[in-house]
Amino acid sequence: MMGGVSPAVGALSLVLVTIIWGTTFVVVKEALDTIPVPLLLALRFTLAALLLAWARWDRRALKPALILGVLSFVGFATQTFGLSITSASNAAFITGLSVILTPILGALFWGKRLAPRVYLAATVALAGLALLTLRGGVAAVNAGDLWVLVTALTYALYIVYLGEVAGKVRGTSLAMMQHVPMALLAWAWALPEVGALREVPLQTYLAIVYLALVATALVALLQTYAQRVVPAHVAALIFVLEPAFAALFAALLLSERLGALGLVGAGLMLVAMLIAELRLPAEPLARGAPRRGS
Repeated sequence: MMGGVSPAVGALSLVLVTIIWGTTFVVVKEALDTIPVPLLLALRFTLAALLLAWARWDRRALKPALILGVLSFVGFATQTFGLSITSASNAAFITGLSVILTPILGALFWGKRLAPRVYLAATVALAGLALLTLRGGVAAVNAGDLWVLVTALTYALYIVYLGEVAGKVRGTSLAMMQHVPMALLAWAWALPEVGALREVPLQTYLAIVYLALVATALVALLQTYAQRVVPAHVAALIFVLEPAFAALFAALLLSERLGALGLVGAGLMLVAMLIAELRLPAEPLARGAPRRGS
């Protein structure tokens, strides 16, 4: 045990984190019925930055926080915009492709060794993606699916770059400081639609509080303590459950159905994520940094 947290409690905490990430796809999907994408992001990022304001400012984190903030903003923006068009289930599984894309981008841009299993994982993931998005024919592929593909690519870049800089600066400072450019970019995008805030219902504001307080601040706290006692390769396997939880909540709360081909495709994508994660070196994820989720 470390800091009073046992490995079993740590693992259960990470399962809770994964469940919370799974809920965010449904929460965002429903919130977008009553608030424009840029306003939702601006409010969420601003509140998250305020909740993390207790962290110390680290000048060394300024440049990486700016880069990570821009990448994170692009990831959230494309995912949230994509969710306004495609289903929560599709968005969750397509976002999960970042697991396979991360080592590929690490090899392309940072010369990291690419394990043979990554090629297998990529092949299986592509087959699963085809079944998931083409189950209604080519015409069923919508712009939302393509936007979320950009999300997966951006998240993969984020994860690779974070791995390069996380050990060089204070983790809590990096987590807090990157929310500043995220909030500023979101407000710049939302400026023409600020007037719509008067018509946003209370339920939507409560949803944004949930996204910032629970899905950002609480998750950062749970990860910080849990990943002190849970090996990174175990954490990675737990995180693979995220799209499965997202699909479950989408089915229960939004009545989304994947269908037979969609279920096979989703299953293949989960298998691909497992293949990609199963033997990753036990390197800890940056504490307090956002991972996937919506």
